[in-house]
Order: sequence, then C-alpha cells, then structure tokens
Amino acid sequence: MKMVKKRVKLLIFSLILSLMGMAIVSFPALACEFTFNYDRIEAPIGTVGEIGVRVEKTHQRCTMNDPLDYQFDWEGIQILGETDWEEIGPQLYEKWFQVSLSSIGEGFLKISRDCSKEGYEEAALPITVTEGNED
Repeated sequence: MKMVKKRVKLLIFSLILSLMGMAIVSFPALACEFTFNYDRIEAPIGTVGEIGVRVEKTHQRCTMNDPLDYQFDWEGIQILGETDWEEIGPQLYEKWFQVSLSSIGEGFLKISRDCSKEGYEEAALPITVTEGNED
C-alpha cells in the first residue's frame, strides 16, 4: 500500500512539473530585443559613418503610450543626423544614425526603454576612438 501511494505521489509530482515546464516554454517573451549593425566599433577620431539600430518587438500588446518611444544616450561620438523609425518586417523596426567619432577613448551608443510591464532594458554598442595616423 505504501508503495502504491509513493508511486501515485511521484506520478502527480512529475505531471505537475511537466505542466509547469510546458507553461513556461509556451509563454512568449514579453520584451523588445535591441541589436546594432556592429558588435563594436574601433576607428580613428574624425571617422564618419552610420550605425543602425533594430528593435524587434517580441510581444503583441505593447503597454507603452508610444510603442517606439526609446531613449538614446551616447558618449565619444557626435550625432550628425538620424532617420525616423521604419518598419522593415512584422514587429521589426530600424533607425539609422550618422555619427562622427569625436572624442579619443572609450564611448558608446545606448538604446533603452522603461516599460511598465517589463521594467528597464538597454543595449549598448561599445565604441573605441583612437588617435589615428598622422601623415
């Protein structure tokens, strides 16, 4: 009798764990994913170029008043211009910055958001500005 009770308890416990695992896996991610077109940048001071930022909304119901209200911060670069957000796929948005590397040392371009549902999230592109070669 004790053996049967143990097996029933073990079976119920295993079933509960399985159902919890399925529930966790089946819930979609509720955050945005940020990516840049570079992993990192290292170039001499005065270099001018473009940096692309992509946002993939991995949830269907955004709680933000403006679903594309992201904050940007930077150091070591000068922003010369930027595009508006463009939808390039389902729930996939892209924005481009024209930048000049303006200060020797370590810098970054950072995107962030503060969501009432998921809290604060950010991603930063590390930028190293070197002295360059004098001719």
